[in-house]
Amino acid sequence: MAAEGFDLSGKKALVIGAGSSAGRAIALALAEAGADVAVTSAARDDADAASTTETARLLGKAQAGQIDATSSADIRDAVAGATSDLGRLDILVTCADLFLAKPVEEISDAEWERVLITNLSSVFFACRTAGPQMARQGYGRIINVASGLGERGLPNCSAYCAAKGGVLNMTRALAQEWAAKGVTVNVIAPAWMEDTPGLGDPDPESNRLLRFIPMRRAGRPDEIGPLAVYMASESAGYLTGRAIFVDGGLLAHL
Repeated sequence: MAAEGFDLSGKKALVIGAGSSAGRAIALALAEAGADVAVTSAARDDADAASTTETARLLGKAQAGQIDATSSADIRDAVAGATSDLGRLDILVTCADLFLAKPVEEISDAEWERVLITNLSSVFFACRTAGPQMARQGYGRIINVASGLGERGLPNCSAYCAAKGGVLNMTRALAQEWAAKGVTVNVIAPAWMEDTPGLGDPDPESNRLLRFIPMRRAGRPDEIGPLAVYMASESAGYLTGRAIFVDGGLLAHL
């Protein structure tokens, strides 16, 4: 009975930003649980395209969608394309991410706008497109991947913290908007992962980031995938508007 609650057989999913480590781990975990998964990039650059194509290959897909998640038109096309190809859309995962570490007085207007549109507006575009469609069919699971920095600030990360904090609170609002229509909206919020750019020395005693994590290590992408399966499953039918922090105890640390 417990295993059946996590079975996603017959469910149709779209992962936006499947070229990232989190996006790939989630896409593969959803597929392993039985879902039919379509994937797209989050940006139209060569590196993201190649990484997303590799995710599609691992899923046994012939191709991946190449979109710019900051474009509402691209998002509409991606959702429409996935719905057409799969027959319907039950699960949406958003994974676009752009980190910026700068003192606030050094952040240009263009950098501020880019961080917000990549990390926050892209999620809004995707939810605005897929959510009403799911509400009309009476069923849907939306999973937004944010960051622990959306809950706790960090010096020199004001733009990133603001954007990810926006994802957390927008998720809570949308969860209430669609709760009575069979659509749940939740957040997975990782802390530092093993492939975080600039993470540095893996020794927790010398790494200024890892020493604040009670588990004294960075997270692994494969520790995110199973949580996404849970949020997408019938077992999480009464879970909505929640952020689950995958952070090794970081937010519990004083």
